[in-house]
Amino acid sequence: MPPKQQRVPIKRPQIKKQAKQVNQNLNQQDPEPDGDESEYQHEREKERPQLTDKELNEDMPSKMLIPNNPQAPKNITQYDYLQRKYKTDELVEQLILHFRIDGEIIHKDSNEARIQEELQETKQALIKEAQRNQELEDPGASKDIEAIKQTMRNKFNYNAREAQTEGRVIRERGVSTEPPPSDTIKGQITQWEIFDAYIQNKAKEEIQKKKDYNSDNTVYKPSFKRCLKIMERTVVHNDQKEKYNDYKYYWNQGEVVEASKNEGHLLPIWKFSNEKQKKKHVTSMCWNPRYMDLFAVSFGSYEFSKQRMGLICLYSLKNTTHPEYAFTCEAGVMSQDFHPQSPALLAVGLYDGTVLVYDIRNKHKKPIYQSTVRTQKHTDPVWQVKWNPDISKNYNFYSISSDGRVMNWVLMKNKLEPEEVIRLRLVGKNEEESALIGLACGLCFDFNKFEPHIFLVGTEEGKIHKCSRAYSGQYQETYQGHNLAVYKVRWNNFHHRTFISASADWTVKIWDSKISSQIMSFEQGMQVVDAMWAPYSSTVFACATQDKIFVYDLNVDKIGKLAEQKPSKQPRLTNIAFNQRDPIILVGDTHGGITLLKLSPNLTKSGVKASNFPDGKVPKELENMSIEEYEKQKMENLLQVVSKWEREDS
Repeated sequence: MPPKQQRVPIKRPQIKKQAKQVNQNLNQQDPEPDGDESEYQHEREKERPQLTDKELNEDMPSKMLIPNNPQAPKNITQYDYLQRKYKTDELVEQLILHFRIDGEIIHKDSNEARIQEELQETKQALIKEAQRNQELEDPGASKDIEAIKQTMRNKFNYNAREAQTEGRVIRERGVSTEPPPSDTIKGQITQWEIFDAYIQNKAKEEIQKKKDYNSDNTVYKPSFKRCLKIMERTVVHNDQKEKYNDYKYYWNQGEVVEASKNEGHLLPIWKFSNEKQKKKHVTSMCWNPRYMDLFAVSFGSYEFSKQRMGLICLYSLKNTTHPEYAFTCEAGVMSQDFHPQSPALLAVGLYDGTVLVYDIRNKHKKPIYQSTVRTQKHTDPVWQVKWNPDISKNYNFYSISSDGRVMNWVLMKNKLEPEEVIRLRLVGKNEEESALIGLACGLCFDFNKFEPHIFLVGTEEGKIHKCSRAYSGQYQETYQGHNLAVYKVRWNNFHHRTFISASADWTVKIWDSKISSQIMSFEQGMQVVDAMWAPYSSTVFACATQDKIFVYDLNVDKIGKLAEQKPSKQPRLTNIAFNQRDPIILVGDTHGGITLLKLSPNLTKSGVKASNFPDGKVPKELENMSIEEYEKQKMENLLQVVSKWEREDS
């Protein structure tokens, strides 16, 4: 192929010298020619252009010939996967093929020539062998064959040939039709008449649907659907009989005695998953407050570059093979919470800053409330939502986002009414520095069960702020102990001053709200994604790292853990959730899987029971105590022991 551009200059004689030579030749001619020759010279002088000396001295520009293909494309672009952009391809083939013919001659020393010679020799040998065999059979036949060869002629040497074909028969067919009847209709159509017609048609469709629903067809009856659900659950129970037995009756009396050795166990029972939730992260989990076997799981993505549509699945322990309800969202779902009094209401926070409210009883699976830009929705992901005790007649819930705002959303008749509770300002050296930096990124919050107006906020900067709904302009207290983001913060269920926090700095810390520093800290070796108090004990809590889940009981061991479990091999853990009634806990991961674990009896000790004491007897001073009072007393005793340790260390 020739190079892309090659300029070939063509040398020409100088115009100046040629013109002077022509003038000299003309001047040397005879000035007075006669005859036809003089007329011819006169005509030539008329046709010759008259050029000045300046024009004669000018040089003609050189002409450049470029061997390019005029039909070749000039703007070919190809996508470069390494640089991730389109680039122009400059190496365009300029070769033009005008004529091509395949040759019939082969080289005598080539392999093809040798193969052809071998075939010819083999053919000649076969012919000679056939002739030899025929001569042996009939000696005079060879002469006859030679005579036939000499007299044989080419069959295609002929003068004329004829062929007879069948004649084509042409027939005519005719069809007679009648035109369809037509009629002329005149009338006046208005917009409201068209609207009324559509309304009537829609009303007829609704009536027909009700007829089908109330008809004798069994498929449309609610009782039939209920029977199908019961039958499906029965089949699942029979198929997973061993797992249901483990869920209900796994720990026997012998194992209870063995569990008294300060060693707990976590038994994996179920793994919840389906096709829709694969390759999605489990972002939050919560149990229904009324139906203890029903829990909701939200799916999204913690990676900014891999955002997809969100999903909410509601599973029941009565049917572990498939979710009872499923809702899809336009963005990834990052948080959710059931209403404590109305268990059908589910508040949802999305990655794009939108908050939704679903009624899981509705068949259309669409949110009944949704925040928009007009209603001051968050501009960053909503990391947590939580229903608040209703002060007024209207339901309301709180939300926190990375945009530095804590919002209160009130459910009005047909809209969400927003209210900004607090702006999370950064805690710096001075107010001017904090104002220049901006707002803190909120990640989690929790309200005090005993003081509903007090709540804690965990930030991405590692600070925990104690806030009040009555004072939205300032923090009541700031707890500094974490070096990285605080993922979870939760108040104790039995003690009004104690709370727990989980952070990315590999630690779980326990705090007293009256002390600005932590009272206990537990190193985990990896970032802690979640931590949660047990609902049945004031001293039992669980925490999850990226690969394991740990359970502690501070009343038994104030330093070490009692149980640990690795639910899955590859995916990283994201969330945990205790059941409010049964000794089970849910664990979510980054592959969309949810694992249900059952806790051993020594991890579920609660209340004043003889089995909870080493000697098997209840002290007299504790006999008349309620569960709440006893659990509160356990935490008070723990705080006294920890404060005594601090005084001894100091």
